[in-house]
Amino acid sequence: MRGRGRPIATVLLDALAGKPNARRARIAAAFAEACGWPLAREVALRAITRDGCLIAVASSQGWAVQVSALGPKIRAKMNARLGQDIATALDVRVGPLDR
Repeated sequence: MRGRGRPIATVLLDALAGKPNARRARIAAAFAEACGWPLAREVALRAITRDGCLIAVASSQGWAVQVSALGPKIRAKMNARLGQDIATALDVRVGPLDR
């Protein structure tokens, strides 16, 4: 499929779809896919609380503001991709991405 490649987050999410032990990896992949590759380079999902609050870290205050503004859209895309309402809120902090 030359010229029609799929983002790695999408491939990973599809590969993990049938594996119940890979919940956290599926959520992280769905978050990266929902953000899109330019934004996913500047923000990383760090945790998800039991009540569904996503905790993300952005590389700068500017990126944190942008991710916060896109929060409802990101959560809606994630929930649609995962097939259930997992993400209920988004808390974005500034810090090192540590990839």
